[in-house]
Amino acid sequence: MLNIILQELKQTAESIPADAIRRCADKIAAHERIFVYGAGRSGLMLRALAMRLMQLGKTVYVVGETITPSIQKGDLLIVASASGATHSVCHYAAEAVKMQADLLIITAEKESELARIAPPDVIIPAPTKHNLAASGQLMGSLFEQMILLFSDAVTMALAENRETLSRNHANLE
Repeated sequence: MLNIILQELKQTAESIPADAIRRCADKIAAHERIFVYGAGRSGLMLRALAMRLMQLGKTVYVVGETITPSIQKGDLLIVASASGATHSVCHYAAEAVKMQADLLIITAEKESELARIAPPDVIIPAPTKHNLAASGQLMGSLFEQMILLFSDAVTMALAENRETLSRNHANLE
């Protein structure tokens, strides 16, 4: 089963355009405040991205947490939805646009409600939970795994100083 997962990850990673990592890293670097939101397991993967961005010294918030402030003009909202139709993700993306915040969209569907709000930055060619035959894995696992791997690649591109990571790593463990 691990070989199935690894083969699918490799094949999917190879189909993502080579410049996508740099474009997303540049977009993140250009913003002072970053917000992340995704539902379910996609949201968990974006929480991992938020943690890494914090460790890199960025000001980052997870939408829905009690300490998350309002999004403002010039902020960045990173969202992920395989289907591009997750109601809460589309709602928050549309609200961010109304507030003149920028979006970074990760999806598997280039033609979707989310894509109508703003063009996706990353299309991860992975099956959604509604297209089970296209993967040997459960539901949307491949998409969610790729969010994590892609996010780690983006943070690697952003990491100029690994000492910052160590300094900002949790010490109340």
